[in-house]
Amino acid sequence: MLTRTPAIVLSTIKYGEADLIARLYTKELGTQSYMLKGVRKSRKGKLRVSYFQPLVQLEIVTHHKGKGSLEYIKEAQVTPAYDTIHTDIVKSSVVMFFSEILTQLLTEQQPDSELYEYLSSIFQFLDQIDAVANFSIKTLIDLTSYMGFQPDLETVDLPYFNLLDGTFDTNGLLPHHATIEESVLIKQFLGTNFAAIHQIKMNREERNSLLNLVIDYFQIHLHVFKKPTSLTILKQLFDT
Repeated sequence: MLTRTPAIVLSTIKYGEADLIARLYTKELGTQSYMLKGVRKSRKGKLRVSYFQPLVQLEIVTHHKGKGSLEYIKEAQVTPAYDTIHTDIVKSSVVMFFSEILTQLLTEQQPDSELYEYLSSIFQFLDQIDAVANFSIKTLIDLTSYMGFQPDLETVDLPYFNLLDGTFDTNGLLPHHATIEESVLIKQFLGTNFAAIHQIKMNREERNSLLNLVIDYFQIHLHVFKKPTSLTILKQLFDT
């Protein structure tokens, strides 16, 4: 079946001397893997290696067979094109971090137009903004709602965040609880949209502590989730 769909590149691996296998999250087909024959050596074909950098957004045409094997892309066009994501060293590090995150989260993801539109919009937002220090934490917290373990807003008036069940409670001395300072910051991210996340003030130590906590939250609720290797680099990027 010939299918045209928007897609976001999650990751690629080299195959043989000239091929790539690309993992894409598509709006119409969910997560799919595609064999890109000869793309690493071809300069004249319809598919280019540059199209398949992490988190590039594409419009693809594919002969979708739906048999669980590698699919093939007939045509691809970059749309929308980014201006800064792959040239700004800080944003490139954020991109590598989310390439790892989403490759883990979207292994067998079925089509979800709401999730697709969310991802498409936030990476376009990342491309345009200057202050990106809080972007990763906000995105991770947002993603918990799509993965089914979002923090409970009905208990948000209580002081301590409980990582085990995603609620806020008064049991700050028990294990798997955020500190009161971390809990306050989590509440700020829950109550702030992307346009205002730069207003949440943290130093590097506070930001890294909260980033570790959110990653721990993912590992508690998704038992196969592994800490991204790019997390170490991400922690070194922001002084304030």
